[in-house]
Amino acid sequence: MMRLSVTAPSFALYLLIVASAGTQVGAAGELGRGLRWVRRNPLTTMALTIIPKSSNPQQYRDANLTTVLAWKQRPALLQGSARVGLPWHLHVQSVLLRENGLTDALMARLKNHHDTYQGCTGWIVWDEPNRPDMFVAAQAIRRLKEAYPETLVYSNAFPRGARLERYYGGELPAAGYSYEQYLRDFGTIMDPDVVMYDAYIFREGGATTNPFPTLVTARKVAQELAKPYWSFVQSHSDPRRGYRMPSESDLRMQVFTHLTSGYTGIGYFTYEDQQGPAMVSNDTLERRPIYYHAAHLNQEVRHIGQALRFLTSRAVHYVPGRGNRVPAGVTAWQPGAGDNATIKSIVIENAGTASVEWQDLLIGFFIDDQGQEYFMLTNLWHGPKVSAVERAVTVTLNLDQKVRVVGRLSRKTGQPETLPVNDGVLRLTLPGGTGDLLRLGSSRFPGLAR
Repeated sequence: MMRLSVTAPSFALYLLIVASAGTQVGAAGELGRGLRWVRRNPLTTMALTIIPKSSNPQQYRDANLTTVLAWKQRPALLQGSARVGLPWHLHVQSVLLRENGLTDALMARLKNHHDTYQGCTGWIVWDEPNRPDMFVAAQAIRRLKEAYPETLVYSNAFPRGARLERYYGGELPAAGYSYEQYLRDFGTIMDPDVVMYDAYIFREGGATTNPFPTLVTARKVAQELAKPYWSFVQSHSDPRRGYRMPSESDLRMQVFTHLTSGYTGIGYFTYEDQQGPAMVSNDTLERRPIYYHAAHLNQEVRHIGQALRFLTSRAVHYVPGRGNRVPAGVTAWQPGAGDNATIKSIVIENAGTASVEWQDLLIGFFIDDQGQEYFMLTNLWHGPKVSAVERAVTVTLNLDQKVRVVGRLSRKTGQPETLPVNDGVLRLTLPGGTGDLLRLGSSRFPGLAR
């Protein structure tokens, strides 16, 4: 069995990070509830868990997840989280709210959980509501916000792909209805602190469903509403629905694609077996390879997440490899994109002459509260049963000759480092599905714990 040399921070260290992060950016006081919460807390990684016997608290912690996502009100899950010093979020299920909303009796039960087990930092209310559901969920969200002003209160929306009637909850109005309008209703009627959705994109047979139509639409709506945006990603297989078990390169591609687009929270579906095999077997309690893939990935996410919490995504663009097309939902990068005139060209080295599916890049541009610019470059190449090393690419960036150095926030150490630029050329090697957070001309990044 593999052993990990990295572990999640203790709850005391978690509180230290929270305390230090809150002093980094003075503009945080002008932000809404959700964005303030994101800046006070480590970038969230969590995995949906239901079954206490399969969700060993120490093993969950060793997966470098920052938060326990308890999907049912089972005290053993919350007790275990508190015992190992992990913050927890609790799902307030629709079945408990549908008839009478958030009653005094249910509120008392939630308060008991909150007061008994240390570490509650979030409530997730309802899952995949349609439009009529939103009005019921809104009452619960509003009441929880009032009772717990420093605790995140949010929900999870449908992804694209369903019939529009399912989003609307019945016959469509004469003016029509769109997925974008559904997400806008989700964000305004319910007023959650976060816009979140779920999407499972890795199919049996090796195909990957285009993630960008949902990802980009959720980003757009959340930014319009000045809310952070999160996503569930796939960490399970489900033969009945045709989902394959994600490989290391698959998993990294889905997570880093979201980070490059400005997402500040990742939920894994699921931790133990629910709709199919996941990180931990319910039968044997053994950890599958995807557990270890996620554990190493989460450590890297925590490192670059230090800064990402304090950055605002300005643009995200696709850099297609030789002969590849730009997928629907996202636009191609060209010089000057993201208001950045410094990057002149981006080239994948040794790409060959034939088109290779997903041998492409994604670039996201960011800005901090002082107007300083950053960008994140991610290698999208991935595939079934393929490691990150096997899908690595080397990328050449041709920059303005005035750029002498490029700063990088190390995924391995969480510390800033300086990369040399030779005659305007920067070369990077990126593992499959993996991205680097970079800054032109400086290696200073916001949000680093002092």
